[in-house]
Amino acid sequence: MNIKLSLPVLALGTILLSGCGGGSSASGEPTTGPINSFGPIETRGQITGAPIVRDLGTISTVALAGVLTDATYRPQGRQDNETAIAIGNAGALDILLESGESVDSWRPVQSNPEDYYVYPVWSPDASRLYYATPTGIYYTTPANPTVATPVIPLASGLLYFSLSPSGTRIAYTRVPVGEDDPEVFVRDVAGGATKRVTTNTVSDTNGTWLDDNRLFIQTSGETPTNRLVRYSDLTSTPYDSAVTSVVIARSLDGTLFLNSGSMSETAGFSTTQKATSIYQTKDHFTVDYGNLGGASPSPDGTRWAVQSTKAGVFTTELAPVTPKSVVGARPIQAGVSWQSAMGITKFLGSGGKLGTSSAGLIATRRTGAGRNGLSSFVTWDCETRSTSTVSDDLTDPDAGSKTYTIEADRLTALKYANRPFFGAVSVVSASGTANGAVVNVDGKSGVVTAIIVFQETRGAKPTIRREGDRKVIEGAILSVWNAKGANVAPEGTTRVTLPLHGEPEIR
Repeated sequence: MNIKLSLPVLALGTILLSGCGGGSSASGEPTTGPINSFGPIETRGQITGAPIVRDLGTISTVALAGVLTDATYRPQGRQDNETAIAIGNAGALDILLESGESVDSWRPVQSNPEDYYVYPVWSPDASRLYYATPTGIYYTTPANPTVATPVIPLASGLLYFSLSPSGTRIAYTRVPVGEDDPEVFVRDVAGGATKRVTTNTVSDTNGTWLDDNRLFIQTSGETPTNRLVRYSDLTSTPYDSAVTSVVIARSLDGTLFLNSGSMSETAGFSTTQKATSIYQTKDHFTVDYGNLGGASPSPDGTRWAVQSTKAGVFTTELAPVTPKSVVGARPIQAGVSWQSAMGITKFLGSGGKLGTSSAGLIATRRTGAGRNGLSSFVTWDCETRSTSTVSDDLTDPDAGSKTYTIEADRLTALKYANRPFFGAVSVVSASGTANGAVVNVDGKSGVVTAIIVFQETRGAKPTIRREGDRKVIEGAILSVWNAKGANVAPEGTTRVTLPLHGEPEIR
């Protein structure tokens, strides 16, 4: 069946206590120091005391204090799929996890108020999210998702686009001015000349790319056909003749493709396996999972994220067996893209996400069957780094919470970052009066769910007690920050309750 793509009209937590009291002058310029590795976390600098490494069922944490001049995350083994799935919902670019958990909704400011957001595509390094509007192709960034940067401005006629595997080229389909049928064009993302790939009197639609030089193109007619076109010289080879729909996604290894439609009227969509010039296609699921508008491989290469006008967004195995719903269908929903796993990332040091140096850090990563990835990172600084110490209470590995106590001088900085984007949230200023903070980390996901900043002196820290499955913190609290980076108690408070899950509760 021919599916035409076009734009729509349109757990218990881990508690970490950090405190700083009465101080002295700044400790001076940081030193380099020895290199230490804690799984995928590599640090450089002088560590005070023994680092604390704890495994708590599905997460693992490392906490250390001293004079740190570098901290870098270096992935080990195949990472999991707990990254952002972007969905084009016309009114916003919705960001979710595979579990269905909502991360954010982005609305980059457009020059044309009538524009909408569809067909999102992550760049290979996940630094950009490309998307289509009626007036062209744009990108925004996790660092500043309100800003829309034009890539290929178009007055009208844009129907679809796809990004090459390296992220350096864009293929797009539009109706040229003065013509009646859609044609396919290619241009480098960085700019330069645009190359017209098709010239005929029937409708053409670009599909996904096989590599940076070859892309799939569907040509309409009495029986639509697909071919693999070489961008450099426009030569082509045929695709599986049984497939008449658009080829919308490619597996990471380039051997499997997902098609927007099926061969049978009773199936939802199909996948095609490629071995040199041999193709074999198989239908999947029922028509309730048909009418696809987009698909994307998972970070580990074992699953697809699929957007269907009937079933919404779901994920399934590379060789589809069982659909897993992410979010239901919306009236206007077009396109889906799964963010790649995070690569080597510097959190401390030159260009570090959380600064150039610190008095300590707490890093949490996901562990267990099928789980491998960084969840959160916390750093702090004090007036005298060399006096910063960290200790912990001995807790059963399966316990839902754990407390670390960090003591040094007055806090001059405290920053944290959560998956999937690890955007830095700064909760303490160098001129502030904070002496410490309680950092709550979810025992299942490993993300920082709350930071409670307090004003105390050494030996007079806030009290923390358990009430059932909740934690109660009492003291001179200056502010309370949630997982999204919002201060939910800007005027301060004397009591905060941390529930098993969800937002911190203010007295």
